[in-house]
Amino acid sequence: MERIVVRSTFLFLAFLVLLTGCSHQRAWVYKAEPLVSAVPVINKSVSIAPLTDHRENSNTNAAMMYMIPLMPFGWQNLNTPETVSMHIQSGLWIFKPSEDFAKAIAEELQNSSIFKEAFFTHRESEGEIALRGKILSTKYEGYMFTYGLSVYGPLLWIFCLPTSYVSNDLSLQLQLVDLKTQEVLWEQSYKKEDNKTSIIYALKPDFMYDDFLKDIMKEAVPSIRTRLSGHAQR
Repeated sequence: MERIVVRSTFLFLAFLVLLTGCSHQRAWVYKAEPLVSAVPVINKSVSIAPLTDHRENSNTNAAMMYMIPLMPFGWQNLNTPETVSMHIQSGLWIFKPSEDFAKAIAEELQNSSIFKEAFFTHRESEGEIALRGKILSTKYEGYMFTYGLSVYGPLLWIFCLPTSYVSNDLSLQLQLVDLKTQEVLWEQSYKKEDNKTSIIYALKPDFMYDDFLKDIMKEAVPSIRTRLSGHAQR
């Protein structure tokens, strides 16, 4: 009987480790809005080069602190979260913000039919207009709760005590510049943030940057269309 209890406990703990999904990779996935068939608002091409990175280059990774008795949680405070191999609820992120954001923006603008053409490039001079972007923040904050019980803390998760808390924020600055005249045609700053608390039976993703960019582009595209419509009528 004792062996059965020990074996069941071991299997249960192994199940918890697997269920938390701490080792799976998280890849950047972005789906642009469908193509709008319309006459371009402005009959020029727009180039989108990789966004410039203005984030603070520092991370605090103390996730393993949960193993210390009486320590209620382990935590991560990451300014460049894609550079660490493990996160609170996921493993390595296949994520290159400067390029991934630029490619997604290019696809959204191409499908919006605001311009004659919109494309990603490493040379913004290939377009007549350039969209320039700055990444100001991709801050990630996460906590894994073990309630001061070290490696035995996860046993409390089965009673629906929270397993983790994660917050993300994304801050960007975007502008459109006419490369011939250097006139700024449009510019805007955006900040999106959200947080999620998980329980073992309903684990929530700790990567929200694709959703944030989608929300930003839902605001940016009509703003650009309105601004350039007024510009084209001058």
